[in-house]
Amino acid sequence: MKTAAITGAIAFMAFAGSAFAQATPQDTPLLPDYIAVMQALDRQGTTTAPTVTITHHAGLFLTESLRDGRASIGFGPDADNPVLRWSRRADGEIDALELRRDHNSATAAAETPRPLGQRSTVAGQDCTWRETTRKLFEISPAREQTCITDDGIAIETKLVGADDFPIYHNRLTSLERRPVSQAEIRPPAEILTPDFWLRPLRKYDANPSLADFEITLESPGQVVIKLLRHYPWLYREQRYDRDIITVMIWNELEDQGIFYKQVDDTRYLKASRTSEKSPSPMKFDFTSEKVALGKSDTVLGETCEWFDLLPDVSDASKKRCLTRDGLVLKEESGNIYTATSIYRRPVALSEMRLPPDAFSAGEWGLP
Repeated sequence: MKTAAITGAIAFMAFAGSAFAQATPQDTPLLPDYIAVMQALDRQGTTTAPTVTITHHAGLFLTESLRDGRASIGFGPDADNPVLRWSRRADGEIDALELRRDHNSATAAAETPRPLGQRSTVAGQDCTWRETTRKLFEISPAREQTCITDDGIAIETKLVGADDFPIYHNRLTSLERRPVSQAEIRPPAEILTPDFWLRPLRKYDANPSLADFEITLESPGQVVIKLLRHYPWLYREQRYDRDIITVMIWNELEDQGIFYKQVDDTRYLKASRTSEKSPSPMKFDFTSEKVALGKSDTVLGETCEWFDLLPDVSDASKKRCLTRDGLVLKEESGNIYTATSIYRRPVALSEMRLPPDAFSAGEWGLP
């Protein structure tokens, strides 16, 4: 039975914790430094996972959501929508990262909060309720009700959907107002380097049947694809006729690699570093199976066989014409791409490079 899940699967894994709002009120520009611990509640008001710790300093937030020993961490000037996210396993290993910069997000902000004329006391802190209407996942409006202290700290938040259906609810359990140093909120420097994500997880034996190669493919729409392979590492760079570029570097034996996309000034980067298989592992070159189509082709004097790489997926198509040693000579995935150059040559992992500023904090609007 075919599935329509590919659209969601190609997107980067969602990190928990962003749903727990800690927005800076527009009418309170200078928040104090503080550390707040928020607890999720179920529909009956009983505590449930996750617990979220929010640390604020000088307009920057570090949010850490903890569930079953796994932490999802966000960093940036907006606690609801962090620019940088990463996840840490229970053993302390950082295994996933996401960077996002969307210049259209400023125009998609929620409406101005409306005061509700109610006050509460939460964990010994007094606050005033207000309500904001948001679009949830771009489908239907939801009402976010937040209780804000007089100095601008959100200490209880409820998101209510249609028919007052509760989507989430979190409440302060502790609040400490104190000076917070930059070191307390600074992300680990190593995760903002490609070397961290591409460092081999283990030693890999060479596979003589999978030769190193460099291939260039082109389409009539002036899209150019560059492919490199040094088993088990693969590189795919795709450039369009305007300022659009995507680059993927990944290990086909592990859930490890980096995906980067730039469209004009909008940027997106995801990275993964794990050999642990999960129910929804991060996918780079998304394929399901490799089914022979019973036809061949010849490109640049080389013969290739056609395969369907997504035979069980209803909402996408990917077909490739492959040589016996796995070189891509043609690809059909929306457009038709044909190899214009083929080189079987030794390829070093150092040749598989992202744009120079892909991990530059400044390019993402981070300090």
